[in-house]
Amino acid sequence: MKRNYCKKYSPRLVLAAMLFIFSSLSSPAASAQDFSSVHNDLVQLESLINDTIANTTEQQKLLEDLKQNLTESGNLIANYETIITEQETLLKDLQTRLNEMSETYKMQSALSQKYARNSKFWRTFTLIAIPVTAVISGGIVWAVKSD
Repeated sequence: MKRNYCKKYSPRLVLAAMLFIFSSLSSPAASAQDFSSVHNDLVQLESLINDTIANTTEQQKLLEDLKQNLTESGNLIANYETIITEQETLLKDLQTRLNEMSETYKMQSALSQKYARNSKFWRTFTLIAIPVTAVISGGIVWAVKSD
């Protein structure tokens, strides 16, 4: 059996017509599928943008907290520097007073040594002078009584 339609119509024309019919029938389904895919992509993109905004907001809050902590740390450092400066001043005053006390101790030590030498001299003098004075006084009293 011979195909009559082939003689009338070329195979390319038939193929083009079939493609046109299939494409027209499948076009609404494909469009609906494409729109559904685009909608899903848009929903995912919107979700991604919302997540990015939330992360950015959270990072900005963390950055503000970090700035506040750095400011507080800077204030603490400034306070510690002030305290250290005051302590250095107090230590310098203490060093000055210790030096003055050392000088006073040296002077007292020198005076103590001088007093010890004078005390030894007077002790020795007294130990010798009292018996000598007693002998001289006794000699004078005896001489006066004998006369």
